Amino acid sequence: MRSRALACALVAALAVVLTGSPAKALDFTHVAGFDRIQSDIVNWNLETGTFTLPHPFVASRGGSDISADRATGNSRSKQLHAEGNVIVHQTEPLKNSLRAAAMTQQPSVLTCDKLDVDGVRKLYIATGNVHFSQGAREATADMGVLDDANHHLHMEGHVHIRDKDQTLDSNVLDYDTNTGEVSAKGSVTIQAPIETAAPTLGEPSPTPKPKKH
Repeated sequence: MRSRALACALVAALAVVLTGSPAKALDFTHVAGFDRIQSDIVNWNLETGTFTLPHPFVASRGGSDISADRATGNSRSKQLHAEGNVIVHQTEPLKNSLRAAAMTQQPSVLTCDKLDVDGVRKLYIATGNVHFSQGAREATADMGVLDDANHHLHMEGHVHIRDKDQTLDSNVLDYDTNTGEVSAKGSVTIQAPIETAAPTLGEPSPTPKPKKH
């Protein structure tokens, strides 16, 4: 039960960070839910909606931001592909659900090599050295795919989850963000400390040995 709770807590938090907020408008400032994008060069076709950010950029919204070396996408189809030192910061809890708010009270950081966002399908794909941290919690994998429309998070390749002194390792991990159900497959290893019973109150202390003179 403790291991399932550990996996649920970490993958739920990771899902929240990946999710962000879907785009609600077609204009460029709401690509993948971010309302502000900063970079020294922006190439954008007003007719087709296609854009490129060839240099490092920062995209932000209330409570979260993403930075990467470069990105491409389309503001009309709500697509974003970022790559190179991708960093997603979440500094404030999301208000989209009670569970999400409970899981994201602490600031968190997600890093990966590439991040693809499909705002229409609510699909988020992080690939290459995926690493999530929040307080004492940490999760790593080769890739993670969040299908927010179907409430499903899939992590694959050297999956490692740690919460303080508890860990879970597997090749594949699937998590239902709606029900909290976790399924780990392939070389699953769970490590958790063994709880020892505390001394009984009122128990007599051992008699000290007499000192030799």
